Amino acid sequence: MVGFDEIVANKYLPCIRDAIKSGHIDSYSIIDLESQRSEIDRRIQAAGIKPRGVVYLPNSGDRVQGTPRELIAAAIQRLRVPGAPTKVYIATEVRAHEAYLRFCVQNHIDSLVEKPVLAPVVDSRFKPSYITKTMEELIGVAADSSAQHSVMTLSRYHQIYNQRVIASLRDRMERWEAPLTSFHLRAAGGVWNLQREFESRDDHPYKYGYGMMMHGAYHYVDLATQILSLNAEVFPERQLRLEVSAFGAFPIDQHQRVSQPIAGRFQDDGARWSADSDASFRFGETDVTSAFRLVDAATGRTISLGTLSFEQTTPSIRNWGELPEGVYNVNGRTSSVDLEAQLSTLFSTHVHCYDIPRGVSADGIDAFARVTTRANAALLPDEQYVSEESFDGLFHSDSNRQLMEHWLRGSENRSSLASHLRPMQVTEALASSVLTPGHLATVPF
Repeated sequence: MVGFDEIVANKYLPCIRDAIKSGHIDSYSIIDLESQRSEIDRRIQAAGIKPRGVVYLPNSGDRVQGTPRELIAAAIQRLRVPGAPTKVYIATEVRAHEAYLRFCVQNHIDSLVEKPVLAPVVDSRFKPSYITKTMEELIGVAADSSAQHSVMTLSRYHQIYNQRVIASLRDRMERWEAPLTSFHLRAAGGVWNLQREFESRDDHPYKYGYGMMMHGAYHYVDLATQILSLNAEVFPERQLRLEVSAFGAFPIDQHQRVSQPIAGRFQDDGARWSADSDASFRFGETDVTSAFRLVDAATGRTISLGTLSFEQTTPSIRNWGELPEGVYNVNGRTSSVDLEAQLSTLFSTHVHCYDIPRGVSADGIDAFARVTTRANAALLPDEQYVSEESFDGLFHSDSNRQLMEHWLRGSENRSSLASHLRPMQVTEALASSVLTPGHLATVPF
């Protein structure tokens, strides 16, 4: 595994232990940076199952350059078990994904890369316009090999999003020959980083020029793309095009968007950067809101309308100034995801998944979901005018673990690298529009 942070240690080591016990793999090894040695050694000491080997790589002198290919090759070669197949889980910071993924693709090594797949950096700047061509290149090379490449994301094995919402929408659309005509999604992250932390933190590195579109938002871009793609599945004869226009808020805006008296408790009131500084270009975005339409390219007729919003400056549980030790949720993140998909005048499904803090610990977070449907029951006797289901004790990480378990067993088939081309294209469109506010970007569907 490349990268051994707290998420990997806490969430995925049990999956690896079970895969070893069941004989799907025989061991695991770690590649990480020399600067993280003390933290990695501490996590290894606490781990119930120890790695076969550990390689620490030197830190790159350039803050935006990835690990050189020769170092990657030497590290993987040193850790490989002679005569045995190798699988590589890429859990680095996103700017390093491409180098490791490219190595695996070119050398026919099974891989699982964390979301989003990649964040191209050119001349020390994030360049979303390079996403599509890089994805197409990697997918093309991978197609000539038997190696399997998957992407770790939330919404491929999710109990609510995939097993209930997408499956039920697909079934109804096929039975009624009804297009998806409206879709709205709002993912509120509840993340509170102080202004100085945008400069100091490396685990959510806005300072490298990209923001939440290349972090947590990708889970929901992937989900939205799967739902919008149902139109192409059910009506394959139509040539569809997504048109999207987005706006963003950045760290330089934050002091005008939060309560100054409350921020003053953390010594974070007032502007940290002047209006004429390069902070608005240097930092990645914290919040994005957008509107879109899905168009029949042949006729120019609108099929679907909707909105996509990915916002971090939303209710948080943070009440501390300094980042606490030994806590994963250091910025008080509490998630709320609200989506509604409608089949014109016939049916809609509305889902609200949100976190519920339990007790005093910042890491004591549970999740709750409510699914509400509305239907024209007078025309559709198998439907109810209104139905409602609730789900408590829901943990989003369960879907991630299922993906990991399938990948370790060699049976992962829902989240292939090729299936993430369209979500990454939508990510490119949104990120590009944010950089030129309101710019209309298009994606073929």
